[in-house]
Amino acid sequence: MPANTYHFVEQWMIPGYTPDQVYAVLSNACLVPQWWSGVYLEAVPLGDYDAPVVGARVRAKARGFLPYTLDFVLEALVLEPGRLVEVKASGDFDGVWRAQLVHEDHGTRVAIDWKVTVNMPLIRYLSPVLKPLFAMNHNWTTPRGQQGMIRYLAQRHRPAATPAPALDIAC
Repeated sequence: MPANTYHFVEQWMIPGYTPDQVYAVLSNACLVPQWWSGVYLEAVPLGDYDAPVVGARVRAKARGFLPYTLDFVLEALVLEPGRLVEVKASGDFDGVWRAQLVHEDHGTRVAIDWKVTVNMPLIRYLSPVLKPLFAMNHNWTTPRGQQGMIRYLAQRHRPAATPAPALDIAC
């Protein structure tokens, strides 16, 4: 694997919420800065979408704890309500992010598989030496995503034991 290619496998547990509730947030890339705040700085739709659809695209900016910002486009590749979200990233990095949602006793487990090749010159050139640091930068973002998802759902939903109102999913 080239030094500037990364593969992250992660598990998030979202207690108290159904796969459908988690899917409603994950499938709408426009919402990412609202729940993954501090990491995703913006997500601007590239088209007019009333709801998440395969082919929908957003231009996004994100950062970790290191002093650089990544610019990229996310495109929805696979959207299976309550089960799967898969997006392609292109720009400062190219790759596929896949989140499989699984109902568990007290919530939803999100199994994430993220394969990415970083094109940003700084990271591409320094990856042979600093790959562990760049991986730590990514790993710093992961708990912020999980915690942000839980906070976002708590502000908009009652736990899964109580019927929840529908989410407004427009961009």
